[in-house]
Amino acid sequence: MIAATGLRWILTLLFCALAAHGLWRALTARSHPWTARLAHALHAVMALAMFAMAWSWGMDLPGTPQVVFFSVAAAWFLLAALAVPNGPGPRARALVDALPHAVMTGAMAWMAAAMSSAMSMGATGGGHAHDMPGMDMSAPGATATMTLDDTADRWSAVLLALVLLAFALWWLAKGFDTGRLAPRTASGAASSSAGAGSAASNGAGPGSAGADSTRPGSAVHAAWDLGCHGLMALGMAVMFIVMV
Repeated sequence: MIAATGLRWILTLLFCALAAHGLWRALTARSHPWTARLAHALHAVMALAMFAMAWSWGMDLPGTPQVVFFSVAAAWFLLAALAVPNGPGPRARALVDALPHAVMTGAMAWMAAAMSSAMSMGATGGGHAHDMPGMDMSAPGATATMTLDDTADRWSAVLLALVLLAFALWWLAKGFDTGRLAPRTASGAASSSAGAGSAASNGAGPGSAGADSTRPGSAVHAAWDLGCHGLMALGMAVMFIVMV
């Protein structure tokens, strides 16, 4: 749905890289609990869905399965934080850490529902994109091929973009701090693993808090995870902005 070629390819490369990282972490993070590996896999699926939405053919994909999948995923992030034991920390903290992930997947469900509704109404009304209720065909040279027309939907998209941008800045800042504090050698791991492991546990997803924080390099993995979450939220925020 992005008409600007440069932006479309930048987001395509970004989401493909994030999907590859998520799949790699889901398959190789053996020391993490299954909830953390599933969280990585869900982030990979989100990245692939965002990659598809950046292209016009992505609007032809069935919308209802996407809405159901991402709605269930959003609920899972919250339920996993409450129901699955995640170390000695309080469940309230686990819920706070899981909330941004739930918001991201919920935003994916909202975007899929908005696009699916526009496509189905357009097909009922004659199948022309410029006749779609709630959607406008953009003029040549615009950033997006179609934008939201309904005022409530536009304000919802703006709100979601701002929330995602805040998450992106928060995750990226924590990722930089975690990477900066990460031990560079195995000999230095013992002296700094406590602080780095504590920083790495925040925002990494359900079930991942300190799963292998005592191992050299675990804080580096956590820093990459936090950075990827931040880049995912940033890419999603851009997609919501171009819809407005």
